[in-house]
Amino acid sequence: MSAQEANQRPTHADTGLAHGSMTQINVLAQSVAGIAPSAAMATTPALIALYAGNGAWLSYVCATVVVILVGLVATQFGRRFASSGSLYSYVARGLGPGSAFTAGWGLVIGYAFIAMIGVVGAGLYFGAFLTGLGLPADGRLAVCIILVVAAIGAAAFAIIGIKISTRVGLVLEIVSVAAVLIVLIAVLAGNPTGGNSAQFTFSGLSFDGVAFGIVLGVLGFVGFESAASLGAEARNPHRAIPRAVLGSAVLVGILYVFAAYTMVRGFGDPGTLGQSSAPISDLAARYGLGGVSWIVDLGITASFFAVTIACINASSRILYTMGEEGILPGRLGRAHPTHKTPHVAIAVIAPVVLVVPVVLVILGFSPLEVFTYTGTIGTFGYMLAYVLMAIALPAFLRRRGEFNPLSVVLAVVVVAALVYVFYKNVIPVPDYPLNLMPWIFLGLVVIGLAWYAAMRARSPQLGEQAGTFEEDPLPPGRGPQGGPGPG
Repeated sequence: MSAQEANQRPTHADTGLAHGSMTQINVLAQSVAGIAPSAAMATTPALIALYAGNGAWLSYVCATVVVILVGLVATQFGRRFASSGSLYSYVARGLGPGSAFTAGWGLVIGYAFIAMIGVVGAGLYFGAFLTGLGLPADGRLAVCIILVVAAIGAAAFAIIGIKISTRVGLVLEIVSVAAVLIVLIAVLAGNPTGGNSAQFTFSGLSFDGVAFGIVLGVLGFVGFESAASLGAEARNPHRAIPRAVLGSAVLVGILYVFAAYTMVRGFGDPGTLGQSSAPISDLAARYGLGGVSWIVDLGITASFFAVTIACINASSRILYTMGEEGILPGRLGRAHPTHKTPHVAIAVIAPVVLVVPVVLVILGFSPLEVFTYTGTIGTFGYMLAYVLMAIALPAFLRRRGEFNPLSVVLAVVVVAALVYVFYKNVIPVPDYPLNLMPWIFLGLVVIGLAWYAAMRARSPQLGEQAGTFEEDPLPPGRGPQGGPGPG
């Protein structure tokens, strides 16, 4: 079956989720929480400064541009097509069911492993908060208890309702970003002359250093597309979702650039920043806010908890859509009769999000090591889905009779950028055990594809269902408000 035929098939609307319940702010909250900006602001600038030096802020500017380009690809789909299947459904309309399953499975892997980061990050920072109060929270048992509470709490919010969970995520993220910004503003107030003009002269910068900084910067945005999973629940999804995807990329990009510049300025030297294991706390102590460092710990804990909720929300809706369409077991396509949430899919993904980090901690891995390993695998999942979405865009538009040569240029640029990001993650080969992460990811992809191949062999007609669940279908050539579609 060709993608052309798939585009001509009748579509079906979902009947189980809470349609029209999500406002523009709620939809934006899903993407922002999926990124966890305050957690990234508190950690990644120090890593980027190790490579990019005084050009750390420049790496973030370039990373923001790359992410916005990926967002532009997503919005070309989102302005014409809305589904709870997110990128899985987008790719189905451009490349057909096999590529769609690959994209959807990759995205589920990405969301699941980034949710694990959220659980582990909450454990790290809430443990630091408790330790600061004099409570013994750095032992293995204490860490595991915090991980269990974080995972169960996030799953509970996801089941209770998408509106409640996104609002909770938004409030938590606002609080956590505010806590980090208080420290950064204190740095500017306490160091008004800056004394760091090297950040703008570009002297001593290396192309390779800034380029690798871009790679790390891009990884800090993964999850920004998660608003696309609310296609069945957003009001006016063809407008709300594109605005949320691009808006979150721009907003978070500005925060990242500001954080990178201010942190280098606060430490006075990128090398000193790069050696800090807790840069925001160190800056707070240096600029007279040491007594409120607990606020920073709680704020970043909240950010990690919010990203766990957001990732469970997004991944469960992709599984739910695949279940509705028969690509995965039909039980996954059931929604809670009262809460209107994909409770079965949540019940499947939440234990995975909990068990993997708990087992690794029990086996003796530190929370920071678990953070690094799960984050690496999760990022590969996102990049696989992004690349397939970009490749699908020109075909999707052509089959709607809306082909634009610029869509090919956009797709090529995005694919090239993401392939470069992946390349810099695996070459040169990282030390053990990070060198195993690409192979673990590949193994998970193969497991999913083996399932799909078995399902297609047993029921060849299942492939015809991929991408058929769509909300508020827009005919070719018509835009979100009934006018001409965007080019």
